Amino acid sequence: MVGQKFGKVIHLGIVVEDLEKAVRIYEEEFGIKFWEVSLHNEFFADKIVNGKVGTDFASAIYRNEGYELELIAPNGPGVFDDWLREHGPGLHHVKFETKETFDDVLGMAERISGRKPYLEIDWPNGEPIVAYADMIKETGILLEILK
Repeated sequence: MVGQKFGKVIHLGIVVEDLEKAVRIYEEEFGIKFWEVSLHNEFFADKIVNGKVGTDFASAIYRNEGYELELIAPNGPGVFDDWLREHGPGLHHVKFETKETFDDVLGMAERISGRKPYLEIDWPNGEPIVAYADMIKETGILLEILK
């Protein structure tokens, strides 16, 4: 398609209540094994998440043949805990393959949706790392836009 900016789905972010239980079900019932489990409180301790410093969550990532499944469980207050309370467990965000580099992830997220990003993560100096375009009303998803 001429002018296509995004291609196939390469990443699904799914918020769950219990990370260990979710991984066990994916492994035992679906046969999806070899998850990389990480706690993110240390990495995010100095990152700016929606204007506040830090967020605390754990994730498990399964990588295979050009796509990723990411299970996310909040460990305390923050954007993923808010999502879980407001929407319950389920699909949180989608990332599509793209050939473009987005130097202005915030601008791209705002241009696509017409509003501020649902989630913005910045380095301590304020430089954006990732933004999630709020496309829930129009397409049912948050769109991850990575620099």
